[in-house]
Amino acid sequence: MINTKIFQGNTTNDWLDNQEIRHIFNSLDIGIHIVDSSGITILYNKTCEEIEGISASWIVGKKMKMLVENGVYSDSVALEVLDKKIRVAKTQKVNEKNIFSTGIPVFEKGKLSKVLVSVMDMSSFKNLEAQLNELKKVNERFQKELEILNAIEIKNNAIISKNNEMKKIENLALRVAKFDSTILIEGESGVGKGLLSKFIHENSNRKSKPFIKIDCSSLPESLIESELFGYEEGAFTGAKKDGKIGLIELSNNGTLFLDEIGEIPLNLQVKLLHVIQDKSFQRVGGRENISVDNKIIVATNKDLYSMVKQGKFREDLYYRLKVIPIRIPPLRERRIDIVPLIKFFLKKLNDYYGYDKTISSKAMKWLIDYNWPGNVRELENEIERLFIISEGDVILEDDILSGDIKSEISTKINEEKTFKENVYDYERVLLSEFLNISNNINELSEKTGLETSSIRKKAKRLGVKLNYKNRN
Repeated sequence: MINTKIFQGNTTNDWLDNQEIRHIFNSLDIGIHIVDSSGITILYNKTCEEIEGISASWIVGKKMKMLVENGVYSDSVALEVLDKKIRVAKTQKVNEKNIFSTGIPVFEKGKLSKVLVSVMDMSSFKNLEAQLNELKKVNERFQKELEILNAIEIKNNAIISKNNEMKKIENLALRVAKFDSTILIEGESGVGKGLLSKFIHENSNRKSKPFIKIDCSSLPESLIESELFGYEEGAFTGAKKDGKIGLIELSNNGTLFLDEIGEIPLNLQVKLLHVIQDKSFQRVGGRENISVDNKIIVATNKDLYSMVKQGKFREDLYYRLKVIPIRIPPLRERRIDIVPLIKFFLKKLNDYYGYDKTISSKAMKWLIDYNWPGNVRELENEIERLFIISEGDVILEDDILSGDIKSEISTKINEEKTFKENVYDYERVLLSEFLNISNNINELSEKTGLETSSIRKKAKRLGVKLNYKNRN
């Protein structure tokens, strides 16, 4: 913005002689065209020359009225400002070019003495608009490609399975995805309930709409109602001035996934039932019914039917949720999936970090024999741990025995091995456990009650490296 005060108190001649001001105007990236009170051009900067295609030496001293009459200008913002004595902005043609000009009146002792006109080439706007439109198209293409890649990733994460029961679940999920019936996903923690819900959403007609996940166990009971349903202004002390939209409302036209539904308090289960049945609700402190159209998927690792019998969960809500029940079996019931899951997680880590790590057959056997109480989530975390701590390109059984899963594996009998081989396996795990609580060979000898020479022989026979707790 040009400060018009620099003209006030100066005569035209004084201003024309001010070389510093002329230099400033000529260095600007915007065209500046100044006329006096008679409509005669007194300054025309270099940018204006480039935009309008007119030289300063030719236009300075000429009347704008004459230039309009001769067709150089289709119209004159400066003349309109001189007539109306107000700021004027408009599009005009100069030498057949579309120019956007803004005229600003400059007053001196109450009288209009000059008009400052800023000039911009409309073609630059069009170029910017064209570039913006192209960027929008590129963004749309990227968005579509990202949606496709996300859908593929979700499918890969949710349905990595060779188990027949899991294949049936996948087919059922694809069928129910096309309908708006409520889905109840049951299963232990870590089996993939959240991934299956996203898989259903990505294969529904709502896939381009929001997928809102709510972990009911993570919300404090005092806040869960306002988080789910939102609230109106002044609903309670500390409420935001303009109120707040709840997560249920944010899922409108999309999918609402309520994880750990068994944690919803009884008093809110009635409101949730109304959302499912009536497709409407009221915000906290509100009186207006808000309509919502969403697909509802819920999940739990609890026995909801037992909770109904105990009076901890509403029976009507239970049956309303259980329109389409899906139970995901734990990983220990589908051990056939452990190997493909390990390969999938290992490949993902290799691709991300640029490695080519593999896992030995003995290490794989340990992982297959483990019960995986944390299911797929625990398996993924364990593979990441093994990937990081393994020193070479192959993950070995010693890497596995350095972790937390060894204690459960240690007491499990392998029926395919002899008694002596099972004893060796147990000794291997036991020695590894003592190593983790010892700083040196002498401390290990003291804790195990074995001579140092016996420890070295046993470690060699069992294939255990003597890596102590303090490895520095």
